[in-house]
Amino acid sequence: MDNTIMLCACQENEDLPQLAELPADLFTACLTTPIRTALKWHWLKYNKYFPGYIDEELLDRIPGTPGNRMSLLGEINWIFTAVTDTIAWCSFPPELFQKLFRQDLLVASIYRNYLLAERLMRAFGCHPCSWPKLKPTHNHHIW
Repeated sequence: MDNTIMLCACQENEDLPQLAELPADLFTACLTTPIRTALKWHWLKYNKYFPGYIDEELLDRIPGTPGNRMSLLGEINWIFTAVTDTIAWCSFPPELFQKLFRQDLLVASIYRNYLLAERLMRAFGCHPCSWPKLKPTHNHHIW
C-alpha cells in the first residue's frame, strides 16, 4: 500500500454535516474549490459580527484566477498554499511531506485541500481520515 492514497470525509458512525448554508458535500467542496469553500466558511462564521458588511455573492465575484498571482484570487490562492504547506512541513515527517507535498503537483494540491477539509469538517463534528495516516492539523497555530 506504499503507493496508495485515500481520503475519507468522516470516520465510521459519523454523519456528514447537513446545513442549508453549506455545500451539499462539504468535504468534496474543500477538495475541489478550497478558496471558495474557505471564504464561505469564514463568512458564515463571522458574518454575525459584521452583518451586511460583505454580501455572500461577493465570494463568487473575486477577480482573477487561482493561477495568476497578480490577481486577488491568485494572491489568496498563493497565501492558502503557503499556509497549508507550512502546516504540513511543521506537522509531518520529512519523508511523508516530500511524498505528499513535493513529488506530484496534483497530489500536493489535493492534500493541501485535505488539510482545509479536516479543519472545516472538525468544526461540524466530523473527523476526516486518510491513508497514509496524517496527524491532526485542524488546530495548528498557523491557521
